[in-house]
Amino acid sequence: MAKLTPAIIILSLLTLFVAGQDSAIQFPGDSNTEECHICSSSSQLQEPVGSPYENYVDHVIARGINKLCLEINQKYQEINKVDNTVFSPINIAGALALLLLGSNGQTFHELATVLGLATGLDIENNSERVHEHLGQIFRKIEQRPYSVGEDEQQINFANAIFVQDSFPIRKIYKETADSLYKFEIFNLNFETEPVKAQKYVNAWVSDRTVGKIKEILSEPPLPSTKIILASAMYFKAKWEVPFLGEGVTQRRPFYPNGRKSPSEFEVEMMGVGGEFPHFKDNKLGCEILGLPYKGNKTVFYIIMPFESSVQKLKEFEDRITAADLESLADKAIYKKALVSFPKMTLESTLNMKSVLTKLNITNLFNPAQANLGLMSAGPANIPFKRFPHEESEINPLTPHQDNPNDVIIFNRFGNPVNCSSIFDKSNNITTCEDTVVDAKGEHKVIYKKFGNKIGRRIARSISNEKTFKKSSKAFSNSRDTIDNLRHLINKQSADNNYLNPGLYADKVIHKVYLQVTEAGTEAAATTIVALPRSYSSLGFRVDVPFLFFMRHEITKTILFWGSVEKPTPYFKADS
Repeated sequence: MAKLTPAIIILSLLTLFVAGQDSAIQFPGDSNTEECHICSSSSQLQEPVGSPYENYVDHVIARGINKLCLEINQKYQEINKVDNTVFSPINIAGALALLLLGSNGQTFHELATVLGLATGLDIENNSERVHEHLGQIFRKIEQRPYSVGEDEQQINFANAIFVQDSFPIRKIYKETADSLYKFEIFNLNFETEPVKAQKYVNAWVSDRTVGKIKEILSEPPLPSTKIILASAMYFKAKWEVPFLGEGVTQRRPFYPNGRKSPSEFEVEMMGVGGEFPHFKDNKLGCEILGLPYKGNKTVFYIIMPFESSVQKLKEFEDRITAADLESLADKAIYKKALVSFPKMTLESTLNMKSVLTKLNITNLFNPAQANLGLMSAGPANIPFKRFPHEESEINPLTPHQDNPNDVIIFNRFGNPVNCSSIFDKSNNITTCEDTVVDAKGEHKVIYKKFGNKIGRRIARSISNEKTFKKSSKAFSNSRDTIDNLRHLINKQSADNNYLNPGLYADKVIHKVYLQVTEAGTEAAATTIVALPRSYSSLGFRVDVPFLFFMRHEITKTILFWGSVEKPTPYFKADS
């Protein structure tokens, strides 16, 4: 059984900050009676369904996510010298997608490029269609049975935005994200109750990962934090062909430097016999074997380079492509085999900011350049409608409970220097004057507090006002969409209602917990059966460095990726 719970920030964990200020939840088969009664064969894996166009778009998105997977693996290992790397590309992609949905300008283009959406699709004019397809991929992957039986595969995604009280999120962003990605919104007070906010976010993460990831924020968010965007994923499934338990799982040597070199430690090695998808690629110099989960919708693939060692695994990782991964898995055919694989629990926390920067996502982290104007108009624009027909809502979001993990914390720069205190509901300030500078020059701004509402009036030229009303009227005749809002903002870039709110990302944290064990059923755990050497000519013994990836077979999307040099737990070898 494997459990996957990537925790986030981006989300994986992203943190958004305010420039110029310090940066910043409960959430197999047929018996073989001739030779081995524990050997089984799995049914054929399910084929993709849908129209040719839908399948094409899904393929472009899946290919982009799988390419991102290999790029993250390579860049992370360039920066960090670690024994094991493990992460969830689908979870990270989901977090980046929520950012893409709220981004504009160069920030939008960099995110679209790293997600592999800049080629093959008209992302500029049809981003919402792409988000619809990505949301459909999540729904195809996710398993939500009405009553979860012991054999049911569970894949649960959860997304949430934790918002500073009184900091507005655009209504169109909220509704679109909720419709496509189904996320929750909670109001927290980062400014005056950062410790309480930290506990709430961690409780949400713990709940959504079924307690496997108990903490994503190791310290309270900074008071300048405006938004934490979190994405969590939980995976639980049983093998189609269970590993044998007591009496078969034993400590065996593991050879990080290859089988011809002495072993320095041992791992608990599980064993199973059955029919598994397998392929040997002499051109790539590796072999692959798949361990399907119940239902065959998801398969755990293991790749071993020929004569594998730490060095040969690194060389293999540097040359393999997303197309290679897809080809290896698709070419695998069912063969009788005896499999030995480490029983392991892997945990990791990845600081993704440096990795994403190496992948040319730089604008998002630059306070002077980041543009997340489709997510929020910012407090300075509160009295004006963020979008035609959209009411201004200072505090439109209230916590509600629904039942990854990436987290993003946003800070905001450009708050009125003289009027920031008016946004504090606890004081008695009712009026404040400030100035703003835009392409049209300098303007006086007057803020007024009416109970829990804050009004803002800005002087603007008559010609500018007429232009704004004309464009608003024209736009009101079309459907309110994120793409239409992006075009309107770009046309009205000199209008204060559409200025960049100044949100930027400061931290990107991705946290993962993965456990691979025997089948998990009582019978399998207690059954003791010998594995006859004569059963099959194919032996697949994973006692050297290896790669693995968990793939959803219908969408061909990689849910989970790992590069393992030293499985954990491990034990000192007997002298």
